[in-house]
Amino acid sequence: MTSDVKTVEQFVRRANVAKYQRILGTYLTDEERRFVERRLKEEIDDLQESSGSNFPPGKQFYAA
Repeated sequence: MTSDVKTVEQFVRRANVAKYQRILGTYLTDEERRFVERRLKEEIDDLQESSGSNFPPGKQFYAA
């Protein structure tokens, strides 16, 4: 994967993390919350895998 593609992919994943975190701050049914939490965890896991380190350094994200 080229550096530019990887950079764009990480940008999109970070935007998705922020979006899912905002959504978790709203009223959701239990089913909706589980779905969003699962997607958030997947995005964070993918970011950690693609960067080869913790995402982002010094900051932790929680799926709940």
